[in-house]
Amino acid sequence: MKPSTTTDGKDSLETNVDLHDVTLPNDTKQLGQTSSPPAASAAAQQSIGSTQCLLASINDLLKTKLHTDARLRHQTDKNQQMMNEWVIAAAVIDRFCFVIFVITLAAGSFVFFLLLLARP
Repeated sequence: MKPSTTTDGKDSLETNVDLHDVTLPNDTKQLGQTSSPPAASAAAQQSIGSTQCLLASINDLLKTKLHTDARLRHQTDKNQQMMNEWVIAAAVIDRFCFVIFVITLAAGSFVFFLLLLARP
């Protein structure tokens, strides 16, 4: 490691690591091929098998949850759309009843004033 100066004047340590020198096992086959006694290797294989089984069951649960969530979201959207349609229908009926009420009130008031003025 050698010290270097950054553009803002602060010292930092520079490290050079050759990535080809670092090997990490990144799949389960390499994990099972370590140089260990046969009993430990069998235990490791059983552990890896049970881990894969658990991961598969977690994956299935997640898929089921996603499917259930998608179905619930679809049902919620459908219910919201139906509710919006009923709100529009209620507003139309409300407006129609208001117009009928105003016409009835105006006609009744007109008839009342005509009868009031026609009295001898």
